[in-house]
Amino acid sequence: MPADVYQKFRDKGVEVITIPMNRTVLLPYESLERDYDWIFFTSANAVKYFDFAQLNKQAKVLAIGNQTTKTLQSLGINVDYQPKEAFSEGLVEEWLRYINQEQCVFWPHSFKARRVIYNALTSQGHVVLERVIYKNEFFPEDQERLKKLLLNEVIDYVLFASPSSWQSFSQAVKKVESLPADFWSRLKIAAIGPVTAKVIQKEQQVAIQPEIYDMPHLYNCLLHEIS
Repeated sequence: MPADVYQKFRDKGVEVITIPMNRTVLLPYESLERDYDWIFFTSANAVKYFDFAQLNKQAKVLAIGNQTTKTLQSLGINVDYQPKEAFSEGLVEEWLRYINQEQCVFWPHSFKARRVIYNALTSQGHVVLERVIYKNEFFPEDQERLKKLLLNEVIDYVLFASPSSWQSFSQAVKKVESLPADFWSRLKIAAIGPVTAKVIQKEQQVAIQPEIYDMPHLYNCLLHEIS
């Protein structure tokens, strides 16, 4: 959480506790030995772990979300296309309308990336080349911190920025004995966007979701809720 946002919560008397539900870990991958028309960056982490020495400088760059675009621009990489909707379903719908001929797309992504992009593009005749370049892990020390928090503190709100972060949290909660009977009914859950919310809602209710699916707007929604 940025320092200025953290201070806004503190000014409202809110204690903010941050525990990573997933840390990203680089996965070694082979270079792509062929040309492509587009490269899709679907997260800032994909930018973080991509080896830009392998970038085809003739390819157009697509980025999902403001943070991914900002991360690319900070590296001097121009973004040719950013969908209005910052999730995979919105990406494929907008991009398929934008493109009028078959394309070859390179998509570097995480180990657990959903297949929405691959399935939608290949079904329309496009070629999708993939590399798995990182994975998410719930580190043991973070699991222990969360367990202690659940047993010793009262949590009012919890924010999730991905389906995998919710899954780590949910699984950890199920392992904790002696939680208050009203734990879930009292807890207000905030989700960054519809994909994360859909996964959460298989188990619990989502109370807060921004109209623009990024962390700054999620923080602002929560600040407004607290006000």
